[in-house]
Amino acid sequence: MRQCRGFTLLELLIAIAIFALLGLGTYRMLDSVLQTDKVTRAHEAQLRELVRAMAVFERDLLQVLARPVRDAFGDARPALLGDDSGGASIELTRAGWRNPLAQPRSTLQRVRWQRSGEQWQRQYWGVLDQAQDSQPQVQQALEGVTSLELRYLDDKGVWHDAWPPSGVEAARALTALPVAVELLLEHRRYGQLRRLLRLPDVLPEQLTRAPEEGAENPQQPAPEPESQL
Repeated sequence: MRQCRGFTLLELLIAIAIFALLGLGTYRMLDSVLQTDKVTRAHEAQLRELVRAMAVFERDLLQVLARPVRDAFGDARPALLGDDSGGASIELTRAGWRNPLAQPRSTLQRVRWQRSGEQWQRQYWGVLDQAQDSQPQVQQALEGVTSLELRYLDDKGVWHDAWPPSGVEAARALTALPVAVELLLEHRRYGQLRRLLRLPDVLPEQLTRAPEEGAENPQQPAPEPESQL
């Protein structure tokens, strides 16, 4: 009768050790792939946030209109207001505010870009000429912004840190627009970013058409002409 011979204890221990090493190596490889995918997704999300913030900022500037507004106290504010005191900010009137629900509001929009801490924020109002209770809606556009600077180029080729520049008469300052705007942004991850945006040319008759057609009511804005996108 033929005798059957099994595995010895040493052979079993060696086999278990080999399988354990293979399992450990496979786990480490899988964990490395998962961590790499997680970091890549995080970088992709941050890059997408940066691209989206820059695109929205550029879109606002490219649709600027020489339409001054009134603040909550009834004082006139320029169509484009650049303030460098206490952090760079820019406030402007833009066209192209879509209204798919046909709400009783204007297609023009008053927006403001500013830095709050390390947040680059976009604010917008539901009306152009504000009332006492008009509060802006705040959108967090970009995180990790450590520094923000804005400069404005006039029609004489001179750069200014604020807009309207000093020395411009009050009536012209309300509708004056710069030729270009330079954005210098310092990001915690991407370092220094610079964008130079040329503003569209606005015809002289467009500068006075909106105020003459009818005054804005802060509670119920008058209808504005549809913008062409």
